[in-house]
Amino acid sequence: MFSTPILDVAIGLSFFYLLLGLICSTVNEMIAAKLGTRSKFLDQGIDRLLGGDHQLKSQLYQHPLISALASSDLRCPSYIPAETFAAALLDIVSGKDKPLTDLDALREGAMKMGGPLQVSFKALMDSSPDAATLERNVEEWFNATMDRVSGWYKRNAQRNVLLLACAVTLVMNADTVNVAHVLWTNPSMRAAVVEEARVRAAKKPPDESLPMVEYRDSNDATASTPINVPSAPEQALSSNEQKLLGQLTGWGPDWEKLGAASGLAAWLVSLWMIIYTHGIGWIVTALAVSLGAPFWFDTLNRFMNIRDAGRAPDEPRDKSSSVQQPINA
Repeated sequence: MFSTPILDVAIGLSFFYLLLGLICSTVNEMIAAKLGTRSKFLDQGIDRLLGGDHQLKSQLYQHPLISALASSDLRCPSYIPAETFAAALLDIVSGKDKPLTDLDALREGAMKMGGPLQVSFKALMDSSPDAATLERNVEEWFNATMDRVSGWYKRNAQRNVLLLACAVTLVMNADTVNVAHVLWTNPSMRAAVVEEARVRAAKKPPDESLPMVEYRDSNDATASTPINVPSAPEQALSSNEQKLLGQLTGWGPDWEKLGAASGLAAWLVSLWMIIYTHGIGWIVTALAVSLGAPFWFDTLNRFMNIRDAGRAPDEPRDKSSSVQQPINA
C-alpha cells in the first residue's frame, strides 16, 4: 500500500467535495420533483418531436397508455418508455378501430399530419418494410429525442448545482483551505476521512443523467418515484459521513469572534476578516463542488487505486515468499 500525507489529503479533499456534491444533487432533485422539472423537459422534447402539433400531443397524453403514467389528464408524465410511446402514437395515427399492423391505415393517417411531423413520419415509413420495423424505428426516433432531452436537463442541473454549491458552501462554511489544513495537521482525522472514503468508493457511483422513474404500486399508475434519488439531503450521506463533514466545516469559531466584537465598527471589521480569511477557500469549494458528484467519485477512485496499488517499503515483491525471486531475461 502506497500512502503519503499528500495523497491522503488529496483523497480527503476529493471525498469532501463528493459529499457536498451529493448534498447539492439531492437538493436539486428535490426541487426538480417539486416543480415537475422532468415532466416539463419531457414535454418540450415531445413537442419538438411532434413538430409543434399540439392537437396530436393532446391526443397522445389522453391515450390510455400514456395517461396511466401521468398524475392528471393533459399532463406529461415524468418518464415514458419508448415502446409505450411508439404503441400510443401508431394507434392514434392508424385511426380508431384500426390495428397497428395496418400499414395502409398508417399511411392514410400520416397524410393528415402537418409540417415537419409528416415528413419525419413518412421517412420512418419508407424505411420500414412492415409494421414491426416501423414500431422499432419510432422507438429509436423517440430515444434519439430523449437523448437530447437528457442533455437539456443535465445542463439545467449543472447550472442549478453551481448555485446550490455556492449556497451550501456559505451555509456550512466549507472552506477548502481550512479543510486541507485540518487534514494535513491532524493525522487521526486524516486517517478517519480516508477510511470513510474507502467505504464510499466501494458504493455505486452517483448518476446525474436524466433520472428515470419507476411505478412501484401496480394499483396506482400515477405513483411514480425517481430511482435512486434520496428524499432528503441527509439521506444521501451515512451517519459517519455526516459526522466527519460536521467536524470539517462549521461557523463555531467565527460566530464567537462576531459575538465578542463590541460595537458596530468592531463587528464589521470582524465580518470583513472572516470573509477575507475564508473567501478563497469558499470560491475553490463552490467551483469544485459544481463539477458534480460523479466527477469527484471518479477522482476519489483514482486516488484510492494509487494508494492501494503501491507497496510498503518493507513488503516483499512476492507475498508468497520472503525471498526475492530472480527475473529471467
